[in-house]
Amino acid sequence: MNEMGPQKQSVDSPGGDAGGAPAPSEPPVSTNTLVLDINALLNNEDVSDIDLIPEIHDDEHVESVPAVKAVLAARSPVFRRMLYGEFRETRSTSSGENVEVRLGYSGRVLELLVEFCFTDRLESLASRRGTPEEKARLLTNLSGAAHYFDIPKLEGDIQVQLDKMMQEHASLACAIVDESSRMLSGEELALMAMERIRARPKAALLHWESGLASGGASGPSSFAAPTGKFATAAWGEKGGVASLNASLLEQVIFDEQSTAGELTKFMCLQKWVKECKHEVMAEDAESPRKGRGTDEILSARTPQPPSSSPTSKSQTGEACADSQHELRLRIAKHLAEKLDLSLIPASDLSTTITDSRLISTHDLFQAYRLQALTAERGKSKIIVEGAGLAEVNGTYIQRGVHEGTPMYNKEGVWRDREEVFRIFLCTYSNGNKSWCLSVVPKGKEPGKTTDLDFYECPVSYGKSGSIAGSSYGGSAENGLGVVPSRGWKLVNYGQPPVPRCNQIAGCLED
Repeated sequence: MNEMGPQKQSVDSPGGDAGGAPAPSEPPVSTNTLVLDINALLNNEDVSDIDLIPEIHDDEHVESVPAVKAVLAARSPVFRRMLYGEFRETRSTSSGENVEVRLGYSGRVLELLVEFCFTDRLESLASRRGTPEEKARLLTNLSGAAHYFDIPKLEGDIQVQLDKMMQEHASLACAIVDESSRMLSGEELALMAMERIRARPKAALLHWESGLASGGASGPSSFAAPTGKFATAAWGEKGGVASLNASLLEQVIFDEQSTAGELTKFMCLQKWVKECKHEVMAEDAESPRKGRGTDEILSARTPQPPSSSPTSKSQTGEACADSQHELRLRIAKHLAEKLDLSLIPASDLSTTITDSRLISTHDLFQAYRLQALTAERGKSKIIVEGAGLAEVNGTYIQRGVHEGTPMYNKEGVWRDREEVFRIFLCTYSNGNKSWCLSVVPKGKEPGKTTDLDFYECPVSYGKSGSIAGSSYGGSAENGLGVVPSRGWKLVNYGQPPVPRCNQIAGCLED
């Protein structure tokens, strides 16, 4: 079942020929370059000859964005056709004044678009007021503008920057999915964000361990380093499930490719009811929902103007707030019917689930009944400690059976993905048996070559060194069933030292 990882290959260093001749030196750079001169024209009203008028108004109330037609035309073939082509979309206010072009974007998006056309960078983004979620939404909308105006470098830089932001705060992926669902060109960003949610559902949806990041990652050169603190604003700090609109809720929470468990899905519904920033319409709560895949929903979405605020200003007062809460509650109750409550620990069923008002008394009774039939209180747990690979340490709860012996599971993070670590007995092709501590990919059976193995303990050792002493678990005759406390050894992905395992029988799930 074990697989070795791919070996690194050496790469020849660039520069110089076989004879060691030095590479030609770069020509001296003038302090007054063409690039600097063009940069200096940004926001210079003395030379501007066009005003971009935003048709979507946001909190910054930008009325117009000055620019130079020739610069815009040089950076974008769409601007070139729009400003100089046969069907030009310009209007002169009066003789000698700037021409005006009305565009279906917010003032903030147009400011950044013009800045990039002049400077090839977005330095002003770092000093802009706003939460991380607001900036993620702004960049998502800017990506739509970059796609429309055919500026591929800007579109690519934004994608790299949004990916970096999701590495730092996985919960921003929800805001990116929400915002890109309104754009005709948002499919690529939405799929990228969905991959992040699938890999880290707790972090992305519930802010669980949201401070974890890959570290050391840097954005594209067109983005300056962030400075200062973000100001409080209408959108949440870092996204999460509350940033999703009602039409996306089922697609994201119940995505078939997600690693989220049933309790995580329930907590997402509960959090969305309490904290959703979107206005929910009555038809959202009444229309029947059909489970669909990501590709089907993305291809069928209807583009809408980018939103500038999460809730309609017309919805004010306590009565409206109560009405919105009831609509969200109706939607969440409908989706909660998709949950398999028998997979949620009894301790959570009796507290978190019961108090939520999302689950009916009948459904709770059925869940308790199923758990009683599977002898919930007879389960054991394994405490793994001392392993050099810190991710495997922790408490493993008995759940499931493999090769007639119990398996033990622990949720955790491996290589920036939320995974389930398992301890199970495996029989190799040569007939030998070993206890394995591995990650089993979702949808795969344990004991296959797809497992990510960290440590193993041969049964021949465990029979004399297990926790049970003279018996290695199961029945006294077969000697198989009790996880050994010592005798573990390193395999593919483990790190020294090897772990110690302590088994506690007949425990309740935490």
